[in-house]
Amino acid sequence: SACDTHASCPRNMGAEQSMPSTMGFETLWASLPDDVQASVAALASKESDVLLKPNPKAPGPLPPVPVGVTVRLDSEMARAALLIVPRLQRKHYETIPKQLDEMTFWVNFFSHMTVLVGPKHAEFLEARQGELSWKGKDEHEGSDSFAAVWAELSDSKKAEISKLAGKESNALLLPSLASPPAFPDVALGTANYIDETAAMSALRSVDGLQYKHYTLVPKKLDEKTFWVNFFTHMTALL
Repeated sequence: SACDTHASCPRNMGAEQSMPSTMGFETLWASLPDDVQASVAALASKESDVLLKPNPKAPGPLPPVPVGVTVRLDSEMARAALLIVPRLQRKHYETIPKQLDEMTFWVNFFSHMTVLVGPKHAEFLEARQGELSWKGKDEHEGSDSFAAVWAELSDSKKAEISKLAGKESNALLLPSLASPPAFPDVALGTANYIDETAAMSALRSVDGLQYKHYTLVPKKLDEKTFWVNFFTHMTALL
């Protein structure tokens, strides 16, 4: 493809870490005060039916995000929680599938944990965003949210999106506020990242985008900001 040889292509975007950071649960758990750990563990006690419903004070699951951005259950974090939170494995066994399906169990558990963890939740999300976990790839799904949308667009709509990368256009210096945010407030246990496959696909498909990327990154924008800006503008035009 043109992208393999073109000087403006991001070199191995995300080679350092092609999956979102998923080793965070142990660190978070270790940082919690004993009383908070005890409150989280109490969710899994035999008598408790708290996990049958989500905590309404937590951010809702799977919020809308722009094209090119993934938001999903962080299965690695769920696995770590099963190993670390006392009795959670047993609760998982007792509850699924009799009372809840797998996804609902985790949405509910992480919503309660988010509220119990309180301000540490924001610190944790910030730390993860700072460690390259803003980009990732769903290898097993072979998904490319950009290509799926692009294939359905009319030529005039494609031209409109390509204008974002026009030589005279400054649109990509800022995100579009008409799109859902790329990184909304999410509960613990949620993986939220820019899909590298979608980004590479956009570079190959959108006229002028490779060159625009070359002129803006890293001189004016970092890699993450470039993609947040492009994908939010594209989404706003759909």
